[in-house]
Amino acid sequence: MRFLATLIAFVLASIVVADTPSPMQADQKDPAKPPKIYVIPFGMDGKGQVGTDIHSSIYEKVAKDVKAKKPDLLILKLESYDRKRRDWLGDDTSREEIGRFDREDARNLRRVFTEELGDIPQVMWVKDSVGFGTVFALAWPHMYTAGDARLYGLARANEFTQHPDKEVQRKFEAAFISIVNGFLKEGGHSDVLGLSMIRPEKKLSVTFKGREIEWLPDTSGQIVVDGDEARVANFDARLAEDLGLSRGTADSVEDLMFQLGYREWDDSLTKEQDGTKLVGDYIKGWRAAWTDSLKAWGEYEQNSGGDSKGIARAIKALEQVKAAMNKYPAVEMRWKIRSGGGLDKIAVDGLIKQLRERSKGAGGSGGASGGKGS
Repeated sequence: MRFLATLIAFVLASIVVADTPSPMQADQKDPAKPPKIYVIPFGMDGKGQVGTDIHSSIYEKVAKDVKAKKPDLLILKLESYDRKRRDWLGDDTSREEIGRFDREDARNLRRVFTEELGDIPQVMWVKDSVGFGTVFALAWPHMYTAGDARLYGLARANEFTQHPDKEVQRKFEAAFISIVNGFLKEGGHSDVLGLSMIRPEKKLSVTFKGREIEWLPDTSGQIVVDGDEARVANFDARLAEDLGLSRGTADSVEDLMFQLGYREWDDSLTKEQDGTKLVGDYIKGWRAAWTDSLKAWGEYEQNSGGDSKGIARAIKALEQVKAAMNKYPAVEMRWKIRSGGGLDKIAVDGLIKQLRERSKGAGGSGGASGGKGS
C-alpha cells in the first residue's frame, strides 16, 4: 500500500508539473508548439578549458548555425573544471589544462548569447564547474544543475592579479572583481556572492526574508555557506538549488525539459545537427593544431642554430606555429600558458625576423624554401 501511495503521489505530481506551462514558453514565438531544442556544449568529453576549449571564436560560428536552423530553445551544457573530482584542491590536473580568463574573450562570448542570440530563450545546464566556468554559468538567470554537479568558485583568481607593485595589484584585483560581478549581475546575483567566490578571506552566509534570500559578507546569517578564510565559496548541486542559484536538478536533457515544464519537444536538431558536433570538431581541431605546433617548435629548436639551410627550416617551422595560432586563437593561448605569457604571434614574428637577419648575414636567402649553404 505504501508503494502504491508513493506511486500515485508521483504520478499526480508529474501531471501537475507537466500541465504547468513553462515560464520559458511565453518567450517562444508559438507557445503552443513543442519547442525545437538546440544543445550548445561549453566543454565536452572532459575537455572544458576556459580560454581554449571554451572560446568565443567557435561560439560565433555556432551562432550562425543557430540562426540558420531557428530553434525555439537553447540548452547550454557546461562541463568545465580546473580540478578533477578525485582531488580538486590537489595538483592532479596538468597546469596546461587549467583555464585562463581572458576578459575580452569572455565579454565577446557573453555578447554572442545576449546580442546575437538574445531573442531565443536560453537555459544554462551545469554538468560540472570549478573555476572560471562558474562565472559563465551564473550569468544566466535560468540555470539548472546535474545531481552531482559542482559549482565551485575561482580559487585561482589571485594568480591573475599578481604584480610586484602593490598599487598596481590592487587595481588589477578591483578590475577583475568588477568583471566577474558584472557577469553575476546579469544572472541576478549579489556582489557579496561574487566577492566570496573570488576572495578566500571573505565569508558568506544567507538569511531568509520571506521568499527572498539575502547574501551576507559574514557568518551572521541563518545558513553559513563559507566561514573558512582559506577557501572561496563553493556549492554542490543541492545547496545551489536550496539557495536559489539553481532552479532545479536534471541529469539528462529529458529531465531538464521536464523541469522546464514541457511534456513534449522537438529534438530533431540534437541528432548531430546542433552545437554538439560543431564544438566537438572545434575542440579536436585546435588540440590537433596544438600538437602539430609543438612538433614544429621542436623543428625550430633543432635547426635554428645551423647553417642557412637549417635556418630556412627553422623559419618554416615558426611559420607553421604562427599559422596554427592564426587559425585557432586557442593555440596562441596555450603557448602563452606554456611559456608563462611570453610566446604569442608577435613574439613568433620577432623570432622569424631574427632568423632572417641571421640568414642574410650568412649569405642565405632566409626564405622558407631554403637558401645557399654557408
